[in-house]
Amino acid sequence: MQITVKGKNCDVPDRVQDEATNKLSRVSRLFDRFIDMEIVFSEETNPRIEDRIRCEVALHAKGKYLRASGAGPDHTTAIDKAEAKLARQVRKLKTRLVSKPRLDAANAVPAGRLPVEDAAD
Repeated sequence: MQITVKGKNCDVPDRVQDEATNKLSRVSRLFDRFIDMEIVFSEETNPRIEDRIRCEVALHAKGKYLRASGAGPDHTTAIDKAEAKLARQVRKLKTRLVSKPRLDAANAVPAGRLPVEDAAD
């Protein structure tokens, strides 16, 4: 999985880039079909906003895009919030894909089950 870390209106230190890469790459343990991840940090300039640092994550899988964002007073808090939201979305996606019943085209019956025969015969 290719991970890209960017900063919008702010500089992202190497320490923060490494921390974001380590924490957000844990999501690939839950589901391994991801192609790339883009992490964008931005900083609010309004002094009334307490959570000034924002972390936005876009995760690309085959045919699916997952997006999550988190805000906090520092980079670590923003990364943690975004990672929690993204992990929940990944678990939900994996559950949806794994638990989807497969239909047998000939009998329109879920695969692995045989049609019940009429007991009156």
